[in-house]
Amino acid sequence: MTYKQLKWFILLIPTVTVGLWEYVRHEYLLPYISMDLGNWLTPFIVLFVTLTLLTRFFTKLERMQEQLRIERAEKAVLEERERIAHDLHDGMAQSLFLLSVKVKQLEKLDVSEADKPKLASLNKSIIDIHNYVRSGLENLRNPPSNHDLLCEELLNKHIKKLENESNIEVKTLYEVNDGEISNKEKTELAACIGESLVNVQKHAKATKVIIDIKITDKDRYIIIKDDGIGFDLEKVLKEDHYGIKMMQERCAKINWQLKIERKEAMTMLTFTPNKGV
Repeated sequence: MTYKQLKWFILLIPTVTVGLWEYVRHEYLLPYISMDLGNWLTPFIVLFVTLTLLTRFFTKLERMQEQLRIERAEKAVLEERERIAHDLHDGMAQSLFLLSVKVKQLEKLDVSEADKPKLASLNKSIIDIHNYVRSGLENLRNPPSNHDLLCEELLNKHIKKLENESNIEVKTLYEVNDGEISNKEKTELAACIGESLVNVQKHAKATKVIIDIKITDKDRYIIIKDDGIGFDLEKVLKEDHYGIKMMQERCAKINWQLKIERKEAMTMLTFTPNKGV
């Protein structure tokens, strides 16, 4: 039923109800019901129809209005993301590309042996940043679903892609009750899982990853472990590592916390709600 049809039903049903009641009363019930009693019964009948039938229509109308509001908000967000992506492409992405070209031109100059590793490191950093910006542009233009990476089917697709691109063996333990997690939590935690897997693929030199997701009425946690080379957590935090900082900020938005530790030759990221949540 369309929005317009619902409005007409809401307008017409009280009138039709009164008309039908008056017709039945005058044609069939006059010998049994007095005029005064019939007049008293009319508002009660209209009230009964309103409570039993029109309230359902009102509820459905409110849902349609809320859905329309959400769609408009999402459209506005998508338009803003597209604008930002366009600005980044015209500005940052092209500037990084030109910078990488200039660095490659420097490689043709007579550079001392001591400076060659620094130049190579600079070139690699520019390429990594450029790739990261391109990835960000793609995510802005094609934003993931709220359920991305927290839906078992989509999680498995990402895992297969990770295994194909990096030859990393991935084991998953998955138990999620959708009623125990909000869409906002799904969005932020999905981004954290994605960032974690990207970091493993780029930096960990791992051969095995274990992803343990459990969100039920008793337990709520996400654990990602890898057997890679690990890292000096204190040093990374002092250097204000963007990936870790981003995950911490996302966790803070939903009142979760991130714990990073090294156990039994494995790096372990544990996402859990703050106590009292």
